[in-house]
Amino acid sequence: MEKAVKEKNVKLTVKRDFYDRTDGLKLKKKGEELSVSPDRADKLISLGLAEKANAGADEATAER
Repeated sequence: MEKAVKEKNVKLTVKRDFYDRTDGLKLKKKGEELSVSPDRADKLISLGLAEKANAGADEATAER
């Protein structure tokens, strides 16, 4: 029997306020950090609600 591989959570930063359906419609505010599954992260990013937590740091170092 094989063990199921646990997916690592992804850290995201909220870009704009939204009510999270998967968390009992709790309000997630801009700037708040979330830790979600990779599938959920892709969904939130595609909707423009969040970005990867370290995305801003990567862009800042790329400009130098």
